[in-house]
Amino acid sequence: MVSKRTILIVDDEIGPRESLKMILKPFYNVETAEDGIKALEIIREKEIDLVTLDLKMPGPHGGEVLKQIKQKNPDIEVLIITGYGSLKSAIDGIRHGACDYLIKPFNISEIINIINKALNKKKKMEELKGFLSEIGSTFGENASLEEIKTYFKEQREGSKETGTVSKQRS
Repeated sequence: MVSKRTILIVDDEIGPRESLKMILKPFYNVETAEDGIKALEIIREKEIDLVTLDLKMPGPHGGEVLKQIKQKNPDIEVLIITGYGSLKSAIDGIRHGACDYLIKPFNISEIINIINKALNKKKKMEELKGFLSEIGSTFGENASLEEIKTYFKEQREGSKETGTVSKQRS
């Protein structure tokens, strides 16, 4: 069984926070925070896959919270959702690692599409990191690209003869 991804909704306004929670709850594990300080506490305590982040909140500004999230874990996807958007804040958000930027009120199908796209990207990156880790453990950190290419070429040629591909290095 595949476990649900976890989304953290960060918004000081209860209406948008609870609406988004209600929309996402059937598909994801959902956590909520009313400010950036609480959000950062949750991120320290739990594994979070994606954060929806308001920019204008009491305490640290959403832009600062975004920077801290990315410093702690650059693999967390962050979607900025704000009622006080500007071109500058959108550019700053993307520059600091946000996957996308939406203005309130948001379109439900659009936000679900953006979240799914971001989580699919995250999944592919996790798979790539796992593959690279496997290559590193198979070949060692100092293996040359030519050695790796030769190995896979030999595996492909061997699989044509036997119909299988071995994961073990000869």
